[in-house]
Formats: sequence, structure tokens, C-alpha cells
Amino acid sequence: MLHLLLSRGGGAASGELFRRIRESGGERPQILIVPEQHSHDSERRLCAAAGNQVSRYAEVLSFTRLAGRVFSVYGGVATPALDAGGRLLLMYAALRQIADKLTVYRRPSRKPAFLTGLLSTVDELKSCCISPEALWEAGEETGGGEGDKLRDIALIFGAYEALTQQQGADPRDRLTRLVTALEGSGWAQGKDFYLDCFTDFTPQERQVLAVLLRQARSVTVTLTCDTLEEGDGEGGLFTTARRTARQLLRLARQGRVPADTQVLEGRGERSPALQAVEEELFALRPGEARSDWEGISLFEAAAPYAEVERAAAGILRLVREEGYRFRDIAVTARSMELYGPLIETVFGRYGVPVFLGEMSDILQKPVLSLITAALDTVAGEYRYEDLFRYLKTGLTDLTDEERDRLENYALKWNLRGGQWTQKGDWTMHPQGYGLSWSEEDRAALAELNALRRKVTGPLEKLRLGVDRTGRGQTMALYQFLEEIGLPQRLLEREEALRARGEPALAEEYRQLWDILCDAMEQCARILGDLPLEGEEYARLFSLVLSQYSVGSIPVSLDRVHAGEMPRLAHKRCRALFLLGADDASIPQASPGPGLLNDDDRSLLASFGLELAPSLPDRLDREMTTVYESLCIPTERLSVSWPAAGPEGEERRPAFLVGRLRGMFPGLGVERESQTGGTFRLCAPRPALELAGRYPEVEEALEELPEYAALVERMKRAAALERGHLSPAAVAALYGQQVPMSASRMDKFKSCHFSYFMQYGLKAKARRPAGFQAPEYGTFVHYVLEHVLRTLTKEGTVPVPREMEQEELHALSRSVVERYVREKLGGLEGESPRFRYLFRRLLKSVYAVVENVVEELSRSDFQPIAFELGFGQGKDLPPVQLKVDGLTVSISGFVDRVDGWVDGDKLCLRVVDYKTGRKSFDLTDIWNGMGLQMLLYLFTLTEEGKERFGKHIVPAGVLYLPARDAVLAGSRSMSESERRRAMDRELQRKGLILDEPEVLSAMEHAGPEGIRFLPVKVSSRTGAITGDALVSAERLGRLERHISAILREIGAELAAGKIAADPFWRGPDHNACQWCDYAPACHFEEGRGEDRVRYFPTVKGEDFWRKLGL
Repeated sequence: MLHLLLSRGGGAASGELFRRIRESGGERPQILIVPEQHSHDSERRLCAAAGNQVSRYAEVLSFTRLAGRVFSVYGGVATPALDAGGRLLLMYAALRQIADKLTVYRRPSRKPAFLTGLLSTVDELKSCCISPEALWEAGEETGGGEGDKLRDIALIFGAYEALTQQQGADPRDRLTRLVTALEGSGWAQGKDFYLDCFTDFTPQERQVLAVLLRQARSVTVTLTCDTLEEGDGEGGLFTTARRTARQLLRLARQGRVPADTQVLEGRGERSPALQAVEEELFALRPGEARSDWEGISLFEAAAPYAEVERAAAGILRLVREEGYRFRDIAVTARSMELYGPLIETVFGRYGVPVFLGEMSDILQKPVLSLITAALDTVAGEYRYEDLFRYLKTGLTDLTDEERDRLENYALKWNLRGGQWTQKGDWTMHPQGYGLSWSEEDRAALAELNALRRKVTGPLEKLRLGVDRTGRGQTMALYQFLEEIGLPQRLLEREEALRARGEPALAEEYRQLWDILCDAMEQCARILGDLPLEGEEYARLFSLVLSQYSVGSIPVSLDRVHAGEMPRLAHKRCRALFLLGADDASIPQASPGPGLLNDDDRSLLASFGLELAPSLPDRLDREMTTVYESLCIPTERLSVSWPAAGPEGEERRPAFLVGRLRGMFPGLGVERESQTGGTFRLCAPRPALELAGRYPEVEEALEELPEYAALVERMKRAAALERGHLSPAAVAALYGQQVPMSASRMDKFKSCHFSYFMQYGLKAKARRPAGFQAPEYGTFVHYVLEHVLRTLTKEGTVPVPREMEQEELHALSRSVVERYVREKLGGLEGESPRFRYLFRRLLKSVYAVVENVVEELSRSDFQPIAFELGFGQGKDLPPVQLKVDGLTVSISGFVDRVDGWVDGDKLCLRVVDYKTGRKSFDLTDIWNGMGLQMLLYLFTLTEEGKERFGKHIVPAGVLYLPARDAVLAGSRSMSESERRRAMDRELQRKGLILDEPEVLSAMEHAGPEGIRFLPVKVSSRTGAITGDALVSAERLGRLERHISAILREIGAELAAGKIAADPFWRGPDHNACQWCDYAPACHFEEGRGEDRVRYFPTVKGEDFWRKLGL
């Protein structure tokens, strides 16, 4: 006998079903069949309706558990069966067997990821009782491309079926075997069967039902609809359930089984507003507007995270203020892919206990992440991402500090492939190109090489010590895990977690190890001697692991239940929070699973082969899912959506929001932007973050013992400003004698906090070693220095007045070769791109050398010192000043000193090679930056007589732009035009003593006038003018200005000033633009001494007026 119980919302039909089970009184066995995810809830509801004694004669089963129940009595339990990973491996083996016979899928068949789509297709075919033979025949009759596709799938399906006969039964055949067992045993005879919470049945399940209808005393099925006839006002809402009812009635007629249909009325226990939602929300013709929307709320959050926070706050309010238990409340979304992790995180912060039905991504677990990363590392030639994903799992022998040092070196030198596995040691400097070696550097490199061998030793055995078969790769993987001590480490971690009172996490580690062992055992057994390269094995093994899941059991019954809408349908609760109700998520009409599209399904239907629903049918099913979800709550419904998705894209509310507002015109939308986030005050942890904004919250938290200390720390932190370092901190960070250089001075005057980070805390940004600005500058300095040393015989003779270009180029090339040999260790170990970029630089370097030599050949000022050092143990003593007990010691190098003997005087000019775009700038000088060359010039004036034996006269400073001077011009540019363009590009900047003899000695004007000095010559009068010309008086005043700047730097250092006070000369010229320390700065204008220092441009005569001239 078939009984169909129909009701809207499903509640009345389920209640009637439980009543019938109770009233049977145990006269005969009662079997309730429900979907797997509903089994626990249905058991609880059955006991509540019929009493605990009901378990003596009734049981709740899913179709899968029903099969196990029958097999346990009549045999079949011991039949070897494949698990999810084994099925995937068997499909891979089947593909390898027949890959060369495929047409459409020959190329995709070589990709392991193709297996998941293929398995979904096989699942669909099996659940719909379609055999490989039937599929092949349909393909043969169809022909063409569509026929080739069907034949390919049939071939793969058939090969897979053949292998299951050898390796183990496919779980998807369980119901087919159940049909055979039921028919042969008669197990269902005399029993009453009930089916609840189903909307439709697969053909495979209908075959089971056909046997049950013939054997059982009765079969009762509940369906969510109110009549078997299609209505014109429901928009397909109950179409799926009605189609299922008609299929069941057809089965009953075919089996000559009587059937009846009962439509149950009943408003259930819903509030009036929710009852109206159930009855009218999906009606095509809206009813009258309602004013009673009590229990329904709408909320628009700024983002999904805030949306989940609002739900957690609402749950806490219901529990605290309205007497709800957590188990009375459910949270759902159409997909938990986005919301599942957010619920875990946010509900934990808010103290809301929750049970999530969905499993998180198993491959993100550290244990399995270590395995997949190790396989990817050896297969992918030690790609940075793979190797450090392996090391960052926390399950290797390296400490965090060791791993970070190794990572810094790897990023610095872009290490990959053979560089990790080379026999010899690494030899690159830990800090970058062209740096001198200290004992500390050598010790650091030795440690890095030891760490490299420690890491790569086991990985190399995994990579090299295997035969390239499935079994060989798996055995090597297990030996690798043994060598790195993973089993013992996991056991220790599991024991530690249990001792710490975290049994759920300890159980997860145990399950993960079991999963890993099962996967390896099946790989070795199923793949056997199948040839398999490392990269393919890595992808395949990762795919196998992804098929498993870690089960979890709620640690308490009083928990909020969270899950996707289809999983929660039919599970009654008092309050429901529906998340993600935006038009991108609801309705969800995703493509059908597997490789078959809707056209394929229609084609197969013409051959009598019924497959999963088509797109229109899926849309009907989707509407049913939404309807059933909204029928879950009896008292409260909260619908929310984000205004923006996780990537910032705009989201609009789903259709059901508009319908709810149409039913209840007075129902408003609460928006996060209007609440100020006050809902976050409902739990101590999130409220702590807002306590500074709300004093009363701060006072309340101070009353809680576990938060009082945190509030106190937060208050202290809120009161803290960047402030100043104490004298003790200054001494500890900088010492009593603070070393200072030109770059340090510029950093200090550009932003005190940036200086503190770089030279106080010695924080370093991660930068790859490359021929960037600092390295290029070192290279150019080296070439210019050694070329000029050779030409002037170490500064003892002038540069030759005439010199062949080829001779100069030959000298330059030899110097470049020496640099490559001494500083880079040759170019053989560098990448082809590096060698190309380096050789491209040579043209610019030769042009700069040629320009400098030509200038000196026209000048009486000749190089007399190179890389002249200021500082302890150098050519000249450091510049020192003592301020407030702190000694600032300024040291550095002058790139070049040129001299001209004028009687008993030695006129000196200091030359600095500038390889960047920065140049001599009076605005910088006024504000205490760019003082290096002027400071050294004035120091030479005072200290140089002892070294050079003559009275020193400061003649000026010149900045030579020795940068990459690539000219833009046409091919028709003449040599003279090219030379003028190059002169403009390399024209010097700086200050020159305004005395005719000095200017004449600095450059002998040629036919084209003065080419190199930053001055202008009047063609009419011959007068020399320009902002670069300064009198001796102005130089003296400038010296006093620099002395004042140095005393200011000393005083601020001694005072421990570390304020974030960046200079600003515009959006493209400021201290913050390329600052490495922005993530640590958190600059806030006006907080403490944090402020932007705006530098107005100072030029020419304005500058000297500011100095009082």
C-alpha cells in the first residue's frame, strides 16, 4: 500500500507520519528513511513524538544505511568497497588504459583534475541506472561530435566498471545491490516504511522503492505540495514534488499496489507573519499588504564579515533577552563556501557555540598541506611557493627563525631549481650584490648552507630515490614521512592537545593521519606498476586527498546549527538567520555536475535514458529549496545580505527581499552604515575593540575579571603616543657615539620614525638582489674610479689632453671585466636576463666615462684623491660634535677630489657621482638634506692642509649625473647634435666659487663655449652667470647653516625623537612615497607629534636671503 501525505511547508505531513509510527504500537517493524543529513534530527524528532520506547520497534535509516542493514542480515557487508580516494585512483587507472582510444577527451584525459568531472558523470549515470552499453549505443546512433563524446564517456565508464570487478565495489552500486538483495531475501515483507524530507528520488532509489512497494505492508511518503495538479499561481514552486508524486503512483500501478493521497492542512506553530510568508511569498499574484511583520527583519551589511557579526549579535540577544537556547536557532546560506569559514571565526569571537554541517577544505590542514607541498616542491623544481608552503606548516625540523632567514636569502637571490640542490655551497652575499664580507656574513652564509642541506636532504631522496611507478612513488613518500619524523611528531601533538583539553582537535589529527595512510595504501595497491612521473603523481595524490573529509561531533547539544539551505530544509527551529540573500547567490542555478550538459541530457532522454534534471527543472528545484528554507523557522526570520562581495564587487538584495517588502510595506531595512556597528557591543571580545569609543562599554568590561586586564592594557595603548625614546633607550639603540653618514642624515631629516626603524631597530625590507639603483651606483663608481686612477697614475698626473676613443673604451672594458670577476664572481651563474640587462648598461657607462674624461682634459682641476674617507681609521678624521651628552660622528667617502694649485693655495672641488634622479637642490639644503658634499668640502678646508701640504680654498661641489644616459632622438641626429644632447643629460649641478681665475681653471671654454659647468656665458658680453655661482661670503654663511643643522640633528637624537613627521613636497616627492616602513607606521596627523612637514620650494636668491644675505 502506498500512502502519499501532501502538505505545504512539509510540517503537517511529517507530524502525521510520526503520529502513525507512534500509533502502530510496535505491532510490526517501522522503518523511517530520510536523507543522510537528516538522520540525527529525525531520530530526535521521532523520540520526541513517540517516546524513547519507540527505538524498540522503529529505526531511522538513509538509503545507504538501509543497504547496510539488509547486507548485515543476508550477506554483502564484507564485500570489498572503494572509498572516495580509491574511486578516483581507479578512474585514473581506467583512463590510462583506454586513453589512446578516446576521441573528444584524449587531451583532457591526461589531466588528473579531469577525473573529478568524470567521476561526477559516472555517479550521475549510475544513479540513473544507465549502463556503459546503453550509452555507447546512444552515441553510435547519434554520430558526429556528440556521438564521439558519448562513446568516449561510455568507453571510460566501461573500463572503470571492469576494474571495479577486480579492485572492489563502487559505493554508487550499493543501491543496485540492495535491489537484488531485497528481491532475493524478502526482508521488507510485513514492515511499514516511511520516507520523509525528500523532494525527489533518483532512478536508482526508485528501483528500491519499487521492491519495497511490492514487499512491504505499507510505504508512506511525505511531499511538500498541496495538490497533485499544477497551479497557475505558484511559479513552479511545487513542480518537482508533484512530478515525484506522479512517479510514485506510476510505480504503484506497475506493481499492482493500491495507493491513496491525503492532503493535510495545518498552519503549524508559525507566527502570523511567518505563516503569511509561507502562504503568499511565492504566489504570482500578491495578496493584500500586511502591517504585522513581527519576527521578520532585514539587514544590509557592508561586507560578508560584518553580516556574520550581525547574525552572531542577534543570536546572543535572543538567548539573553528572550530565553532562547542556542539549539533553537539555525544559520543558513545558499552556499557555505564563503560563509562557513566566516561563521567559524566570528562565532568563536562572539562566544556563540555552533555546529557546521559542512567540512572545511581538508588540503588546508597542516598535515596534508605538508604532503602536497613536498610533492609539488620536488616535482616543480623547488619553486619558492611550494617549498615555503612546505616549511611553513610547522611540521618540519626548522624553527620559525631559521625558516625566516632561509626565506629572506631565497627571496634576495631568487633561488630555485638547481640552486637548491647544487653540490657546492651557496656563495652569494647574504645582504646582496657587491658588498664586503665580514665574519658575521660568513657565519650567516655557513648556517644558511647547513639549513639548505637539512631541508633538501629528505626532499632529494623523495625526488631521486624512486622508480617512476605508482607503487614506487608511494613507497618513497612514506619513507620521506618517516625520515622527517612526521608520525612521531603527530603523535606528540595529538597527546599534547588531549592534555590541553582539546580532544576535538586531537581527534582531527588522528583522522588526518588515518586518511593519509589510507590514501597511500590505495595508491600503492591500485596504481601498482603503472608508470607515473613526479609532477603527475603530485597532482593526482593531491586530488585523491581532496576526496576525503574529517568528521566532527558536536561537543555539546546546545549549539547553533549552521549549514547550506538544502541541508537544513525540514529541520524546524524557532529562529533562522538567512545569510547571503543577494541576487548573485539566490537563486543558484549552477550547471549540472560532470561532463554532460543540458543538450546531452535532452539527447539521451530521446533514447529513453533519463538523467539528472535539466536547467528549467533545476530552477524549479531551487525555488523549492528557498521555500523550504523559509518554512524552517516558527518565530523569527532574519534575512541579510552584503552590499559588497568579498572582492568588493557590488551586491544587490535577492528577489525574496523585494517580495518581503511588498508583503509588508512597513518593513524597513536596517543598514550597518546607520547603526555605527553598535551590534558589536554584545560580546566582550568585539566590544573590547570599541571600548575606546564608548566609555560605558569600557566600564562594563572592567567589571569582568577576564577582561579587566585587557581593558587596562587597551587604555594604556590608547594613551600612548609615538613620543620620545628615553635616554636609556637612546643609549641602547644608538650608543653614546652615534655613527652618522650622509644617507643617515637624509633619512633622519626626511622622517624621524623612518630613521628609528632603519637605524634604531635595524628593520630591513625584503628586497631581491638585483642590479637596481644601489648596485648600479656601486658599479659606476667602481668603473669611474679605476679608469681615472689609471689615467692619472693614482692622482699624480693630469688626464691626457688627447686620447683615442678606442683606447679609452678598451681601458673601460678591462675595468668592467675586473669588476665582474671580483664583485660578481663572473656572470656564468646569473640568469640570461641578468646578463642581458648588465651588458645593456655598459653602453651608458662608457658614455659617462667618455664625458668625464673629456671634461677633465679641458680643466686645470685634476683628480688628486679617490674615495677619500672621513672617519675612524680613514684618510681624514670624522666630523664630530657633542650635544647633550651624545656624540654624533659623521663619516663617509668623497667619490672624487679635484685640485688646482694657484700659487701657495690649493683650490679644491668635491665631485659626487649621482646615479639616481636626485640632484643638488637648495630646498633640500635649507631643510637639512643633501648636505654630504658641502660638509665634506668644508671639512677638507679645515683638515686638508696636513694631507695636501697647502692652504685649502673651497672652490665648490659638483654633482655628476652618472646615470643611465639613454638619449631619445631620430636616426638622422648628427654627431654634434648627439653630443649637445648628451651634455644636457650629463650637465653638472652644484655650487662654484665665483672667482674668474677659478672658473677659468675649472673649464677651458672651447668653440662651443662652456659645456660641463652649470653656468651660462653671454654671447654678447662674455659674462658668466648662474645660480651655481657663489661668493666666498655665501660659502661661509652656508657652512654656518650646516653646522646649525648638525647640532639640531644631535639634539633631536639625544632627545629620542621618533615622531612620524615625513616631509612633503608634492604627491610625487615626499618621504612616504617609497617608505619601507609604512605598514609599521600607522601615521595619524596630529596624534602626538605626528605631522606632515611641508617643504615649500626655495630657489636662488630666496635661499641666500633666508641665510641673511
